Amino acid sequence: MADAQSIYNLYQAGVNYNNRLEPNYYDDVDTSVDMFQGKQWRGLELDEDSDLPQPVLNFIRRFVTFFVASLTTSNLKIHLSPYLQSTGVTIEGMSNVQVTEMVNSHIEFLLEKFKMEFRLREASFDSAITGDACAHFYFDTSIKPYGAESGDIEGEIVMELVDGINIIFGNPNCNETEPQPYILVVGRDTVDNLRKEAIEQGMSENEAGQIVSDSDYQWQLGANGQIENENVDEYGKALFIYCYKRNENGTISVAKSTPTVMIFDEIDTELSYYPIAWLNWEKQKNTYHGRSLVTDLIPTQIFINKMAAMIMYHLMMSAFPKLVYDENLLPDGVDNRVGRSIAVDNIGDRPMNTIIDQIQPGNMSPQIIQALDTIVGYFKETAGISDASIGNIENPKNTSALIAIQEATSIPLGNVAANMSEWMENVGQILIDMMGTYYGIRPLVMKQEGQRSLHEFDFSQLKSMWLNVGCSVGESTKYSEITVIQTLSNLLQGGYIDFMQFLERVPDGYVTQKQELIDDIKMRMGMQQEEAETESEETAQAQEDPLASLSDEELVYFSQQPPEVQEQLLAQAAGM
Repeated sequence: MADAQSIYNLYQAGVNYNNRLEPNYYDDVDTSVDMFQGKQWRGLELDEDSDLPQPVLNFIRRFVTFFVASLTTSNLKIHLSPYLQSTGVTIEGMSNVQVTEMVNSHIEFLLEKFKMEFRLREASFDSAITGDACAHFYFDTSIKPYGAESGDIEGEIVMELVDGINIIFGNPNCNETEPQPYILVVGRDTVDNLRKEAIEQGMSENEAGQIVSDSDYQWQLGANGQIENENVDEYGKALFIYCYKRNENGTISVAKSTPTVMIFDEIDTELSYYPIAWLNWEKQKNTYHGRSLVTDLIPTQIFINKMAAMIMYHLMMSAFPKLVYDENLLPDGVDNRVGRSIAVDNIGDRPMNTIIDQIQPGNMSPQIIQALDTIVGYFKETAGISDASIGNIENPKNTSALIAIQEATSIPLGNVAANMSEWMENVGQILIDMMGTYYGIRPLVMKQEGQRSLHEFDFSQLKSMWLNVGCSVGESTKYSEITVIQTLSNLLQGGYIDFMQFLERVPDGYVTQKQELIDDIKMRMGMQQEEAETESEETAQAQEDPLASLSDEELVYFSQQPPEVQEQLLAQAAGM
């Protein structure tokens, strides 16, 4: 049995751990978010009367966007395979290989429902900026998985992304989920939603009324996470905490509470794995928090902004000459408008430049611009971005060398790609565990030859199967696609493949309405084949019966000839 206060104490222990990290975890994460969003002068002290401009040359956003785009792929897929390729019959009368194929098809269906390609990019952005990302899974019994076609089947697996700042590990010195004694998933929801959920779990309305809004949002992500609606009664928000724990029998239990009220007490989920997939951008020793890409870029980004600000300030102050004049001769000042005359008293023999003149500004040293360019160049190189990797090369001639440079530049991203692959494998393991626990016998979506169909399947047998989960998340750039197109073009020109084989293998996006074009060509080829077959049949019939090709007049002429002449004519027709 758990109570709200004990769960809240676990949450406070996690908050205290984060605050004791050096640098302070919450400050570090908020600074990274601000820098990515372009709020790069926040917290930098300037005099109130300072005219120094505050330019933002946001290299951080460009770097993060480039790396995420390079790492995420549009061909995301989780692969299941049995450890033992047995062909023996299982419960459903199928081999474990056949069962695995069916489960693979359903996982593909779930990933499409989750919009997993978009979610992977979102998680990649989160981890690149804050160091961490998390996917939280739960089984929603109110959802019909296939709509009206589900019949009496209810319940579907739901995935949500949670900010890494809202995940508390029971052992914060370990970055793996399964060894954890407990894991907290924290968030904020409206009081109205929390009260409804509590009543659905069997709480009376009076007890649910004890759930009230609070201001416990100081540890939410970013400045925007700490701004909420005020004075909206039940539509105010309150902190909630999911507390997952591993039971003595090895299964996972879950409880949910606010700081003061239990929404539901510990429930045995019967899951074998925590329904939490944890992702670090770069793993760090002895802490479950990862190191973000942004953290190392911040000092140089600030320096570049300051240098650009001082260059701008110099231009503002001294780019144009200043007028100086003799106040005794020009007591009303100088009219500097175009074409205006200037009245001077008692000019006498004094030179004009002693009455009014211009102060020429000093020239800024070109070394400043050169130094800034050099620093920006080093900044890009140390971050792992070269001109070749971003395609900043005009008319590249040696494309093979260009691709080799690009691949060499991406080598440091291998560790990050491995972390993402591990994250996706954890997602696959969680899905198998939840399907085997909650689905029972239900229809399964099979996709064969582009068509989907439903087949009944007993998912509970997954709990006793030994499956290997694999996933590859790697670099996806235009250069790799260009290489494919060049290779296909060479094969087509060499006659090793035909145009249809070329078109079917061209990456999507390079040919508008590619599938429609393929269908049209296939239809045209089919019509041509039918015409060729018809001509072939007519030719064969003409060879079998030479008279079949004669017109009515020719047949009349043929019939009027004597037999020996008819034989000669038939011989001539057969020899043609």
